[in-house]
Amino acid sequence: MGSIGHGENYILGRNFIESVRLDAQHFLYRLQNGYTVDPRIPIGPDTRIADMGTGTGIWLLDVASQVPPTVQLNGFDISDEQFPCQTSLPSNMTLSVMDAFDEVLEQHRGKYDIVHMRLWCAIVQDGDPSALIKHATQLLKPGGYLQWEDISSSPQHMVMKGAEVEALYSYLARIHDAFRIELSWLADLPTHAKRAGLDVVQFKMEPFLPHCVPIVTKTFLMVHNGFMDAAYKAGLPFLPPREEVDHLLAAAHHAVKNGASYHSTPLSLLAQKPLSS
Repeated sequence: MGSIGHGENYILGRNFIESVRLDAQHFLYRLQNGYTVDPRIPIGPDTRIADMGTGTGIWLLDVASQVPPTVQLNGFDISDEQFPCQTSLPSNMTLSVMDAFDEVLEQHRGKYDIVHMRLWCAIVQDGDPSALIKHATQLLKPGGYLQWEDISSSPQHMVMKGAEVEALYSYLARIHDAFRIELSWLADLPTHAKRAGLDVVQFKMEPFLPHCVPIVTKTFLMVHNGFMDAAYKAGLPFLPPREEVDHLLAAAHHAVKNGASYHSTPLSLLAQKPLSS
């Protein structure tokens, strides 16, 4: 998941468990979509690819195994805490610190054929992704592609069955409000992309495939741990004693194992920067 400006509002942690979650979510999207790079995007020996909010670099590492070694792969994040050791990376891949809510530095402006983004849903505040999309558009060459995967956990996009998960979600919704996370913009992502001057090739918002549901449920529950940690650290006044919420999380895990349902809805956007404005 990407990081918010200057890192001060990044709710989820960057520890070992969070890194494992990000890696698991990468393979979840591969199962759901059937690809790493959308097959409609042309890739040649001189293609340049950027990954915004790269986290552990897992998406680029997967791409590196599928493209010629001359393809340039650059990952950017506001924090380098989850970056693997540079010496372990392919020779055509680098990871660097960059704030995705700031203007793009001149050396990166208009340099990339592909910009990839994933799971910014809990990073954008007040329902306004315009600065984030502007940053991606500035990175793109004319004719370049933006590939974006995300999820919506708005009430109308949640799959929930069971009293335990519904109780857990009630806390998540209040935490979202407290941290100014408003999710309605996700369903309207094509409109935001068009406002930034991009041509929308495709936008999909469809349920997870049945064989993906167990994985998305586990990772979604892992996200709750991160949100709860942040909520208690912030001292949100509506929270009960921590042991009560930990008990509820355990009950939700047990309920899912025994037939309850609890997961969000995935979405994907493919857009292209026009060759001329």
